Amino acid sequence: MRFARLITASLLAVSGLMPLHALAQNGTLRISTTERLITTNPYGDSNSQMYSIWCQIYGCLGIYDWKQKKYVGMLAQSWEIAGPKTWRFHLRTDLKRHDGGPGPTAKDVVHAYQRIMADPESTQKSVVADVADVTAVDEHTVDFHTKAPNAILPTFLFDRLAVTGEELYAKLGRDADNKAAFGWGPYKLDEFVLDQRVVLSRNDAYPGIDPKAPKRVIYQTIMEAEQRVTALLNGEVEIARLIPPQLTSRVENRSDITVITTDSIEHMFLGLNNAFKPWDDVRIRRAASHAIDRDLIIKRLFNDEAFRLDGPMGGKSQVCYAGGMKGAYAYDPALSKKLLAEAGYPNGGPEIELMTSNNRFISDKLVAEVLTQMLTRVGFKVKLQVLEYAKLWSFVRPGKAPTYYFVRGSVLDATDYMAQYFETGGSPRIGYSNPKFDEMIARIRQEADEPKRCALMNEAAAIIVEDAPMVHLWTHALVNGVRKGIVYPANASGEIWLANVRM
Repeated sequence: MRFARLITASLLAVSGLMPLHALAQNGTLRISTTERLITTNPYGDSNSQMYSIWCQIYGCLGIYDWKQKKYVGMLAQSWEIAGPKTWRFHLRTDLKRHDGGPGPTAKDVVHAYQRIMADPESTQKSVVADVADVTAVDEHTVDFHTKAPNAILPTFLFDRLAVTGEELYAKLGRDADNKAAFGWGPYKLDEFVLDQRVVLSRNDAYPGIDPKAPKRVIYQTIMEAEQRVTALLNGEVEIARLIPPQLTSRVENRSDITVITTDSIEHMFLGLNNAFKPWDDVRIRRAASHAIDRDLIIKRLFNDEAFRLDGPMGGKSQVCYAGGMKGAYAYDPALSKKLLAEAGYPNGGPEIELMTSNNRFISDKLVAEVLTQMLTRVGFKVKLQVLEYAKLWSFVRPGKAPTYYFVRGSVLDATDYMAQYFETGGSPRIGYSNPKFDEMIARIRQEADEPKRCALMNEAAAIIVEDAPMVHLWTHALVNGVRKGIVYPANASGEIWLANVRM
């Protein structure tokens, strides 16, 4: 890979000749990550971190501004509804590509959409699931035509749809991701080492970029929580994310470290894939939901550094949150046993295999062990399978995992989340279908009035709670350890907009 060859020598020189603290002084910001770095294809992975990184390299149409609490343009300077099924985006004309090439054009946006749909490596079709076609109006104007009226299309596209260069891809094909990953964002890609690190450098030609923003950024994969904390304490990283409750005391009393805690929009859940037995029976799904004492887990395992979810709407940072469904998934082991008996298991059963990762999410293996115990107590026969995250993801993504402990990140607006997981024909990860819910989610898409839309969203959430295709568990408090001298405006997404960091 060209980027790897260019930067590896300089990285070795920096790390070998300079003391660790000098890296930060020279504008290098090192960030720990637990996400797998599996592909240089900007459409080949589907998680919050990679959406964020690719948006900052290539550029997205827009992003959510946590300070202003609204969507703002990035590559697009403005947008409007141009017809019953048409959103029109007007692109900026003050941007230059990282290699000095032209700014983003409508052809680039059309190319990005077409590649998501046609690239055999693409895992992002859900981002544009509501889009029927994308057409160029002129060089800097592009129309998104939706399958049905959609009043909230930016909710699905912004922060996710990275726009790559049509010209470069036409010349190089897939190799453009490795040899010419040039975009229009505030940071450039210098190196991508699979499952190790991603290295970015500041794009000083980006309009308004602050000279105090990091000059160079290294996302370093550190899966073990203990190792992340040790790396922070030793000055090997400037920002350590996802510090679990049992380790926060190690960093709280250090004068050279600041602990920054935010709420989260990442929803942890127990997936019950309805395409597999026994989860095709709603009674068994409800039995599982009532077997789990979420409050006890939050108190004992997370030291109350988590917020209970009472349905797919949850968390104070989430749009339209109104308190969740009262009584949702109430802990009631007697009811669980009764439901299992009604489903044909009066003497115990059924058999299930619960899949989990280890060290990808906060205390994930320990949580899965407790879930196993709780399900076993009401009669389920549970086999726990602990997998490397990449292996777990290879089962979850195509819908081959019957039962699994997992996350859905970036649930700022629950519409896209609920559409992805629960609408008929959406993601195969849950295998759920309900015509009543489909009708409701279609109405939500068409409703521009926010109070009315929020009311509809909560009605749709109630359907999901009743059918229990998954057990919504909690959102974690996100604990970050940050070395002094770094100004890090953390937010509930858990991701870092590098241009807002100051060194």
